[in-house]
Amino acid sequence: MGAMPHEPNSTAESPRVYRATSAAWLTGFLVVLGVVVAITGWGREPWLTVAGLCSGAALAGLGYSLYWRPRMEIRGHGVRIINPLRTVDIPWAQIIDVRTRFTVTVIAEAGSYSCFALPAAGPGSALRSGTQGVTQAHPLARTDGAVRTGDLAGTRSGAAANDIRTVWQRKIDTGELDVFTLDDTSVEPMNVRYVPGPLAVTLLLAAVGITLFATV
Repeated sequence: MGAMPHEPNSTAESPRVYRATSAAWLTGFLVVLGVVVAITGWGREPWLTVAGLCSGAALAGLGYSLYWRPRMEIRGHGVRIINPLRTVDIPWAQIIDVRTRFTVTVIAEAGSYSCFALPAAGPGSALRSGTQGVTQAHPLARTDGAVRTGDLAGTRSGAAANDIRTVWQRKIDTGELDVFTLDDTSVEPMNVRYVPGPLAVTLLLAAVGITLFATV
C-alpha cells in the first residue's frame, strides 16, 4: 500500500510513495491465482506444464504491471508519475497546478499528466472522511470554499494532492522556488520515458499460455 504523507522536510531523504488503496490485495490475489494455475499444469504433459507456467507468470505479471508498479512518488527534485507504459518526472519548477477530478493530475508547463494508480475518491470515501476531510484539505484545494471529493484529506487521492501542494508551497515560501522569475534556461527539463517492457512481457506470456492451452 502507498505510504500516507509524512512531514514535508523528509522529501529530500526518501520519496513518498502513493499507490491505489486496492493495489496490495489485487496484486496478491493475481499472484496467488497465478501460482494456482502454474501448479495445476505442473507434472502433466510437457506442453500443459509450460502453458500453466506461462499463464501463471502472466497473471502475476498482470498484478505487478497494472496494480503494484503504477504509483506516484514525491521526491526532492519533483513528482514522478509511474504508469503502466510511461514514467514522467516533473520538476517542482514545472508544476502549475494539481487536480483530482478523475485522477490525480499534475498540470505542468508541457501539459497534464494523470496518475493511473490514483483515481479520485468516490462518495464512500467522502462519507468516511467526514468534516475533517474538508478542514484538513490544503488551502489551494479550498479556493472557492468547497472541496472536491478527490481532494478530501484522508483519501488516497487527496493525500497525494495535498502532499504535492504542501511541498510546492513550502518551496515558494522559503524562496527555494521562484515561479515569477524562472526562465526556460533555468528550469530543469521534464523527463518522459516509455517503459512498455513489463506489460509487453506479461501479454506475451499470456499469449503463449493461451495458445498452448488451446492446442493441448
